[in-house]
Amino acid sequence: MENRKDFFNRHASTWDRELQYGGKKGQLLEVVKWFELSEGDWVLDVGTGTGVLLPFIKETIGLKGMLIAMDFSLKMLEQAKLRPYVNEKVLINASVATIPFRSDQFDRLTCFAAFPHFPDKARALFEMVRVLRNGGKLFIAHLHSVEEIDQLHQQVGGPVAHDLLPHPETIRSLMADSGLSRISIINQTGKFLAQGQKT
Repeated sequence: MENRKDFFNRHASTWDRELQYGGKKGQLLEVVKWFELSEGDWVLDVGTGTGVLLPFIKETIGLKGMLIAMDFSLKMLEQAKLRPYVNEKVLINASVATIPFRSDQFDRLTCFAAFPHFPDKARALFEMVRVLRNGGKLFIAHLHSVEEIDQLHQQVGGPVAHDLLPHPETIRSLMADSGLSRISIINQTGKFLAQGQKT
């Protein structure tokens, strides 16, 4: 686990450039639309990385909304706090295996480009669902399909070589076991979106 954390800490300052996020504003805005956010929502962004989605989420939920972002890499969070509308008070350095919030706190839980890096995916989903309010929704999103993500991580190698996104039906099963219902999954070139509702 420490090797993976070292990897992200080491790449934090160049992460956005490596993933070419600077030229993907339109795509990132589209991702935020997938999350079905409303003004006033309480949102937890898990595995926020450099926080590329945070300004767009904050604009959507407005001043009445609450946005908290967490990541296990402190260096990634240091990059995130440089973004517009992001206050360091809402950035949490923590592991998804033990989310430091009481149960039933958030209307939306978002996880963009991070799920493959969680070693215990069943535990991660259990924790994410735990902090959702009844009726709240969880979204796992990527700008690539399962096949594209797995190939990319294998090419990168090192600590993330085996950080694969499970087959959609495996994710569906994990989500159901965590307490989610109304699960839907889209897996296509340039898009992966899994969502479910806590009921």
